[in-house]
Amino acid sequence: MRETDLWARRASENLAVAQRDLAATHPEIEADRARLLQSLLSCRGDILLYRPEQQHYALGFGEFGESRHVAVVVPGVGDGTNLCSDWIPGARHLFEAAESTTVVLWKGYDNPVDLLAAAAGSIECSDVLVTAALDLTEFVGSLPIGPDHSVTIVAHSFGSVVTGAALADCGLRCTDVVVAGSPGMTVDDLRQLHMERSHFFAEQAPGDAIAELGLFGTAPASPTFGGRRLRTNAADHPEVHAHSHYFEPGSQALENIVDVVTGRYDEVVGHHSTTAEMAGALVAWCLRLPVVPVRAAGRHYRGPGFRVMTNATRLVEFGAAQTGNLVADALDNSGRAMAWLAHRAVTAPPSATEPDRA
Repeated sequence: MRETDLWARRASENLAVAQRDLAATHPEIEADRARLLQSLLSCRGDILLYRPEQQHYALGFGEFGESRHVAVVVPGVGDGTNLCSDWIPGARHLFEAAESTTVVLWKGYDNPVDLLAAAAGSIECSDVLVTAALDLTEFVGSLPIGPDHSVTIVAHSFGSVVTGAALADCGLRCTDVVVAGSPGMTVDDLRQLHMERSHFFAEQAPGDAIAELGLFGTAPASPTFGGRRLRTNAADHPEVHAHSHYFEPGSQALENIVDVVTGRYDEVVGHHSTTAEMAGALVAWCLRLPVVPVRAAGRHYRGPGFRVMTNATRLVEFGAAQTGNLVADALDNSGRAMAWLAHRAVTAPPSATEPDRA
C-alpha cells in the first residue's frame, strides 16, 4: 500500500472516532469540547493525528500526491480555543493563498497554556521540550513526501522554540523555515540550527512584544541571528500588528510566507533594519556573550543545578534583550527629535528683526 493510501486510511479512521466522540459529548456541559470537535470535523481538512486525551491534533489541507510543496504549521501557546479561533483559520488562509501546496497544522506536543508558564521553567527545564522536538522531527519524516516536494516549517510563537530544538538537536530536515513572532529558538546563532541564511526567514510585526523579549535565545528577527527578516506590512495591505495576525489574508506577512513556501525567493520582501535596530541588536548580542558557553553546556545537561543555571541564563538573556530594545528606542526617538528640529529650522518663519527682502 502506498504511503498516501496509509495516511488516507488513518485520516478516515480518525474522522470516524472524532464523529463518535462528538455524538457522545453533551454540549450543555462540555461546550468547549463540543466546539473543538465541531471545528475539527467542519474545517474541510483531513484529521492526520487525533489524540484527544493528550490534546494532540494534526490537520491536513490538500492532497500530498497532487501538490509540489508542503508547509507544516507549528503553533505556539494556547488551548482548544486557540485551535478553533486562530490556528485552524490561519492554516486555511495559508492553504488558500499558496498554489500547489499541502498545508499541515501540527499541534502534536504538550504546549504551555501561556508564554509566562513556559518562561517560568515548566517547559525548557524538563524533558517536555525535547519530547516535542523529537515528535515534530518524527512526524515530518513520516509524511508521504516525495523527492520533488519542498518542505517548509512555518512556526509561530512558542512553536518556533520547538522547531529550534528539533533543528539543533534532533536532526529535523526541511527545505525552508519561516518563524513568526518568535521568542527565540533555544540558540543564539543561525549556524546552530544547521540552516543556511538563504533558507531561513523571520517575521516580527510592529508591537509584537513576545518577539522582542528574547526569552529563549536571540530573537530570530535580530540582525545578529543571521537569518533574513521579512517585511510584515505594506501600503494597501491589511495591517499586521501585535502577535497573532501573521496569517491575515492579503497581508504582506502572509504573502511573504507564501512566496517562501512556494519557492519564489526572488519575490520575498525583506525588512530593512534601521541603524537604531542594528545598534540595539549589537548591544543585546554583546550582553549575551558571557552566558553563551553556559547555554551550550546546558543543552544536554540535566544534572544538579540545571534549573538554576537555565533560569539564570534566561534572566541574563531577558535583560540583554530589554537593554537592546531600550537602546534602539532611544536612538530611534533621538533620530526623530533631530529630524523634527531640522525640519523646524528649515521651515521656520523669518525673524521679525530680519529685513524684508521682497
